[in-house]
Amino acid sequence: MKKINKIKLLILSVFITFTGCETVDFGDTNVDPNSPSNAVPSLLLTNVQRGINGVVSSTTSNLYVQYLSNGQYDEESRYQTLNWDPNGFYALMQDIKEIIRINTNADLKVGAQAYGSNGNQIAAATILKVYYFQLMTERWGYLPYSEANDAANNTKPKYDSQQDIYMGLLSELDSAIGMIDSGNGPDGDILFGGDMTRWRTFANTIKMVMGLRLSKADPTTGRTKFNEARTGAISSNAGNIQYTYLTEDTNDNPWQDHFVDQGRKDYLMSDVFVNALIGSGTNVAPEDPRLAKFADRATSSNTFVGAPYGKSNSATANYSFITSNIITKGDAPLMIYTYAEVLFARAEAAAKGWTTENAATLYAQGITASMQQWGVSASDITTYIAANPYTGIADIAYEKWVSLFMQGYNSWAEWRRFKAEGTDSKIPLIIAADLLSNATGIPQRHGYSATAGSLNEANYNAAIAAQGPDELDTKLWLFK
Repeated sequence: MKKINKIKLLILSVFITFTGCETVDFGDTNVDPNSPSNAVPSLLLTNVQRGINGVVSSTTSNLYVQYLSNGQYDEESRYQTLNWDPNGFYALMQDIKEIIRINTNADLKVGAQAYGSNGNQIAAATILKVYYFQLMTERWGYLPYSEANDAANNTKPKYDSQQDIYMGLLSELDSAIGMIDSGNGPDGDILFGGDMTRWRTFANTIKMVMGLRLSKADPTTGRTKFNEARTGAISSNAGNIQYTYLTEDTNDNPWQDHFVDQGRKDYLMSDVFVNALIGSGTNVAPEDPRLAKFADRATSSNTFVGAPYGKSNSATANYSFITSNIITKGDAPLMIYTYAEVLFARAEAAAKGWTTENAATLYAQGITASMQQWGVSASDITTYIAANPYTGIADIAYEKWVSLFMQGYNSWAEWRRFKAEGTDSKIPLIIAADLLSNATGIPQRHGYSATAGSLNEANYNAAIAAQGPDELDTKLWLFK
């Protein structure tokens, strides 16, 4: 996972103290059951949630969907990196496993109630497991899942298919939702402060997103899960789920670290994205008023100018940067899920006949929610919607792409799904020249870690035999 933060993210997960830890496949951190740890559930939960920082601040995913371009060094936007190591995620999974163990172990669970009800702690941990594992399988595809994080019994876990992982995660999510009780929420909860109503909303939003993600691969299951979750997902911008930062240096926004503390200028607004939002307007008065909220004007021209995607762009003063409201403010939050994303999902579901809701109405509401989230005026919202009426799912796909600005992993997954369904025609992504790592287009997945084949050879080989070559171009089950 390529990040711009100060490594502070997953190092904590890897080095959090357990008695009898050992490193196995993917660098998993595992607890020796014969020497139980004395870990505190609240500290484990905080640590697991801190891992979200690396997801929402990802640079690579935002380059894939061409919100951003590189500055002087263009290799990242030409897909230089093939092999990505998920060991940090598995370290988080070990923390999650330990929270669940403490809250189910007959000798420990009574004492664990000091940190929240056992059911609510298990539910929160499980929801986070699903959140992370959904991201993982949408990046790599086949992965150790059912046999993962069990080094005491199995140091060479099988790779489960993406289909099996997805079905397993949905089952775990249903179990977690059903486990939420009226007791105290978990201590150490930096996302929701122990508010289990918000945890339930988080879980239903994940479930709704996963349901729609199945629209190509398994629309029957997708429709069922989508409708089970629809009324419980985010219902207003006030309910947007975000990762909150502090102004203090150890917990501040990593973009601020990058641009201010480190003085780096190697991420610019992409010409693909900027030109799409300028639309029928001009580079001082763009058609889409969100551009002025997403980006600052170029210093040299005082206009909105995107840097050519996939190129070296060393004259950074000639191009627009991400808004200073993000890159210069240590406490600027980054989004996990938003109301706009939910509304566009509902609009698409209506267009597919999954619900009886009105697609055009939800499309307009999605644009409104996105623009309100970014502080656009009511009159500008009305003007934009009037000029861009709903005509079909391709419109939803485009507006969803715009609304997911800086939510790179969500956007990358949705672009691959729209591409697979043939509804991506209005998302103007390009294929850069001189691609690296044998890529022939925008990556469809990430390659496994460079050591995966040697550490777990038989299961690795079985995975690539079933899924396809361990390359960026290989399409995953969800997106074929």
